Amino acid sequence: MYRRNVPALAAAAIAAGLTNGQQSRWQQNQVSATMCTWKGLRAAQLNDTAYLDGGSLSWVPGFADGSSGPVVQDDNPQGFIYTLNFSIPFDSSTNISRILNTITKPANNLAPNYYDGALLANDYEFFLYGGLLIRTAAYSPPDGDEVLAYRVADYGVVKDGFRVGPEQVKLPDGVTRYVTYGGAANAPSENKAWYFGGSRSPSAGQIYQVGGGDNFNPTNVSDTLITLDLSKSQSEKWFNDTLPDFIPSRANPSVVWVPVGEQGILVVLGGVAYPSYSTDDAVSLNEAQSEKVSPGYMSNVDIYDIASKKWYQQPTIEAPPQLALGCAVVASAQDFSSYNIYYYGGFDGLHEQEDFSDAVWVLSLPSFVWKKVSSGTTEHARAGHQCLTPYPDQMFTIGGYRASKGIAKSCLDGGILQVFNLTEGKWLSSYDPSVWNEYGVPEILHSAIGGSYSGGATVTTPTPTGWATPALASVFATKYATSKITHHYPYASQPPTNGTRGPLKTGGGGTPSWIAPVLGVVLGLVFVTAVVVAIVLYRKRHVLSVKREGSDNSGDEHHHRIRNWVNNIGGKAVTVSTERTPSRLDDIESRNDTSTHPAGSTAQSPSPEMVQHEMPANQMYELHDTSPTAYGPPMPGIAQAAELGDNPLTHDDVLTRYSHAYSPNSPHTRSPHSIMQSSSVFTGSVSQEQPSSLSSSQIGILPGPGTGAAVAGRGDSPLLGNFNPARTPPPKRSTIVSELSEHRMSHLRNLSGGTVSSTSNAATSLPGTPPPMHTGFNDRSVSPQLVGSPTPLDDAADAAGDYMSARHGFGGGTHAGLSRGPGTSGSLRLSVFRENTDDLGDAPKQSHTQ
Repeated sequence: MYRRNVPALAAAAIAAGLTNGQQSRWQQNQVSATMCTWKGLRAAQLNDTAYLDGGSLSWVPGFADGSSGPVVQDDNPQGFIYTLNFSIPFDSSTNISRILNTITKPANNLAPNYYDGALLANDYEFFLYGGLLIRTAAYSPPDGDEVLAYRVADYGVVKDGFRVGPEQVKLPDGVTRYVTYGGAANAPSENKAWYFGGSRSPSAGQIYQVGGGDNFNPTNVSDTLITLDLSKSQSEKWFNDTLPDFIPSRANPSVVWVPVGEQGILVVLGGVAYPSYSTDDAVSLNEAQSEKVSPGYMSNVDIYDIASKKWYQQPTIEAPPQLALGCAVVASAQDFSSYNIYYYGGFDGLHEQEDFSDAVWVLSLPSFVWKKVSSGTTEHARAGHQCLTPYPDQMFTIGGYRASKGIAKSCLDGGILQVFNLTEGKWLSSYDPSVWNEYGVPEILHSAIGGSYSGGATVTTPTPTGWATPALASVFATKYATSKITHHYPYASQPPTNGTRGPLKTGGGGTPSWIAPVLGVVLGLVFVTAVVVAIVLYRKRHVLSVKREGSDNSGDEHHHRIRNWVNNIGGKAVTVSTERTPSRLDDIESRNDTSTHPAGSTAQSPSPEMVQHEMPANQMYELHDTSPTAYGPPMPGIAQAAELGDNPLTHDDVLTRYSHAYSPNSPHTRSPHSIMQSSSVFTGSVSQEQPSSLSSSQIGILPGPGTGAAVAGRGDSPLLGNFNPARTPPPKRSTIVSELSEHRMSHLRNLSGGTVSSTSNAATSLPGTPPPMHTGFNDRSVSPQLVGSPTPLDDAADAAGDYMSARHGFGGGTHAGLSRGPGTSGSLRLSVFRENTDDLGDAPKQSHTQ
């Protein structure tokens, strides 16, 4: 079997019909049309919707003056498939065409209008199988192996390219569409459908509606059972099985699926042999034989066990007379103690001019007892209709036609759509989707089989005949898994859609009964989960808040320390200490320094402790120059000294306390390399006796080999001792001013250039003249010496009032010859620490040069 997608079919299926009324033969001044009869239609129930196709539909036209005309035959030229949603209420006054929706299929050789046949379906799709065509020259009929499928929704494994709408399907070998007048049954819970018996043409080929010629009339019996397996969407399988000899084929039987056994059973009842409506003259080809065998189709029912694929035949008692073209539905007792098959309408299949049946008969299984629950009336009787069950206790009858007792055609009494209450055994005048109940076994029936309305049947075997075979008894003893059966009711009531069709639905139109308990459980779980999550979040928030308090306290303390530093508020400086020997790598500003030990230098002295102060009671360090220069790497042998201390010392204090530190004979004399190693601004400890003092490794004094020590200072901090007072005037000071507040600048003018302390107790001696050294701030060579008598710098300091003013005002010249070291030249960076000339008071306006 292969399939052919037809885009035109899909497009046509989605389009809604402009009207659900009469499709052709409208007359002048006609304003309405009412469905009169619908003979030979086929129907299927998918979820909450009934799909109605084919058949011969007639209408009564209504005119503007209020009158109505004679019945008009309309053979569905537009190829509509009608749909009826079970959520729409109606009553006896409702124009049924207004509550029916339509979907279209091409009315041509791909999907012509069929009379009779079946819709084989599950809950998601249906196949238009079998039936009769009108013989016409307008188009060629489809091939015998082509049928039309209609996809309502996908199911199972999701497949690419699925779309709602019709699809042309190719049948496999051994299966043909050239069959009609059979009986069909669908079992959505098993995803299977069947077509039993029926008739074919004498040639076993093309068949048409009666009148197309004897060779094309459905006069021969079809002894087959067609099975359609719908387990896999778009991968359906067809099977054709020949009926055993003891199972007679016939025309228009009713077939129902009953939930008994492993996969259920099919029960075939009614039908007729040699029907009169299969010939051109409406006369049975063998009426006598038909009257002989046809009544047996009600008194002896045929049963097919789906799981074992075996046929059985079981006698019944109190059976109705010979009937065909009726309809049948199944209603199961609430406890599944009985399965009751309702059969409504029809006629004997031989005499269309005689009264049709309006009786409702019930065959109860497994007792196999017939009971008539409603006799009905002759006027209301019909045949050729279809039956569906929207609710467990209600049966819809759709379509049909009346006996032809005269020349004029008459419409169905009560309308084309009727409702029967299965529990009460009564016809209803209206349908309300909000009014329904579970099925109850009618009193006339449970009085015969035992039990009550809810079930509890005590007669569980055929009486008095007994089981025809023990194998059939075994089938009935096997319980069906009713959990596989899906109910789509109840349905939410909604008004008619006025002839327009909305989106196709794939689920129930109402709220199933299981929604309430499931919803309660789900909501309960959601509530419990929400409570647990809330508790967890609360505890987590509490823990985080505790941690945040500790973190905030620490942050506040650090914040206040920074503010104290900025505002110069607080007590003594923070102590920074370490126990390890400072290394050259500790000096961040000297980490690119490639200085080496000058000849004759020594480094046996341990690194003395150190402290640095930028301002009183605040920890701050002058950042040393680490930027590369145009003339090479950092100057070897130059230690970066602290800029200022918080206790300025006089020249006498410096000589008294620290001049011995660089005596050539002192055991603590240090090489330039050792001094650089101990000059890290992040090592050392605060002296307990002199918190504002600095270690000797921080003041930048370098000993020469055998010539004494040299002091390396910043360009704006003159070196102590004897040095050349000549200095190069600096650039205009207003162009290089540090971004300090007025308060800070006023404070810094009173700071000393630096103080020195040492833990060494060695004898004091003045070094000789050292070799030229780099200061790191300007390109001048100096050979300062520490002297024991006041210098011009001290005199200037006394005159100026502070060391800073004296430093800038002394000499007025430059330090001649100061350079980066032997063999080097080029400009040097200025100190990052700058003073505004306006803040220097009465200091002379001199500037540094590079």
